[in-house]
Amino acid sequence: MSTYVIILKEKRVAKELLLKLREAQTPILNCDLVEPLDNKLINEKFNHDTSEEVFTNQSSFNDVKLLNPALARKDRQKTLATWLIPFGFVAGLSFSEMTDLKTFADMGFPDQLEKLIGGVVGMISGALGSFFSAGGISQETDDDLRAIRKKSKDGFWLLIIQLPIELEPPWAILNEIENLEILTIGKQ
Repeated sequence: MSTYVIILKEKRVAKELLLKLREAQTPILNCDLVEPLDNKLINEKFNHDTSEEVFTNQSSFNDVKLLNPALARKDRQKTLATWLIPFGFVAGLSFSEMTDLKTFADMGFPDQLEKLIGGVVGMISGALGSFFSAGGISQETDDDLRAIRKKSKDGFWLLIIQLPIELEPPWAILNEIENLEILTIGKQ
């Protein structure tokens, strides 16, 4: 999917853009409206609309996985742990069975638990592996994230639209609105 971040001055413009995209039958996979980081600026610069939010999820900046590397890292850790922990258990159990070592029996544990303890040690290794390997991935879009964070701190709304990778965004519609900037985050 292709992700586009549209920086807008007002929430009203985001609603108008979403209506136009819906009228043009643009297939939007996901859409998030991110409020500015500085709440004082929101109250001073923008009028609040109490109408029903039909088209978008309104979130804060730190709650969006795309904009918050810590959330993305936690998600990667959970995904990796889902398969590394069971794999570690099976690997530890198999290693204990194949080698027939008496490592834990020599430490005072009963012989019957030798293989099971090996599996538990493998599970722990899998959990540690998921933690460290997910944390070691750096994001390629750090410069874009800094620029987006600065715009959000300055009081601008962010509209994040995800489109299918094979689809070009409707540039004619996007150029009609009062946007400051459109950033392409990445194609996944």
